[in-house]
Amino acid sequence: MNVCAPSWFDLAMSQPRRSHFTEAGGAAVHYVSWNAADTGKPPLVFAHGFLGHTHWWDFIAPFFTDRFRVFALDFSGMGESGYRQEYSADIFVRDLVAVVDAIGSGPCVAVGHNFGGSRLLQACATFPDRLSHAIVLDSYFMLRGDSLPAVERRPPPRPYPDWQTAVSRFRLIPEQDCGPWLLEHLAQTSLRQTADGWVWRFDPKLRELQPVEGEEDLLTRITVPVSYVHAECSSVVSADRARHIVAAIPGAKGPITMPRAGHHMMLDQPLGLVSLLRALLA
Repeated sequence: MNVCAPSWFDLAMSQPRRSHFTEAGGAAVHYVSWNAADTGKPPLVFAHGFLGHTHWWDFIAPFFTDRFRVFALDFSGMGESGYRQEYSADIFVRDLVAVVDAIGSGPCVAVGHNFGGSRLLQACATFPDRLSHAIVLDSYFMLRGDSLPAVERRPPPRPYPDWQTAVSRFRLIPEQDCGPWLLEHLAQTSLRQTADGWVWRFDPKLRELQPVEGEEDLLTRITVPVSYVHAECSSVVSADRARHIVAAIPGAKGPITMPRAGHHMMLDQPLGLVSLLRALLA
């Protein structure tokens, strides 16, 4: 696929990006930086959604290097981070904290989307000294009265025989409109080659991960400043749920609504998201 991308995307993608690894609970946790040497600036960390990876921020994060040292992490079992024997919400929180500690420079600002935002809020409740401000983007939280969804146990996906076939099978979950250059970028960065063919960059065991019960009680313990952003056209978080989440967090700002945005707001409104984040970080 050959897709013509806009100039702002090419500019963001041209910024130098460096890989790093740290350790959390015996597993390697991968993270990237755009300007780690700018130690006079405060740190800003981006956390991706479920089964995502650092490349979801490649075209967003570079717009913040003027004011921050900018980083993004891969949660365990995703991207280039190591796999684990089993997974729980606490493990992903410790992944985030391990990266914050590896970066240094004291408490940091963090931005988390969906699964990453939920784990960011959990980190605010359990490790408040590591974070100075949490910006949470369209992140689902179980509330009192919610039932755990049934987990469909599926066999590991079969490898694709070639690169083109694999890229053509990439889909957003949930599906929504997206610039073709962005879809191509995510498809290409979501794959890895094995001896049997091309597979997705996540541990298939993650598909069996259960949501966290009792999360609403966790929200009431948060003392870190939180800004919650809701996508108006989200198919994951309703406006009512967003209001309920914000109401449970003492002093939280929001929900701040992105008009006409889908759940993957960095894909259908990337520059709008950059502008909103800049305003929240001012």
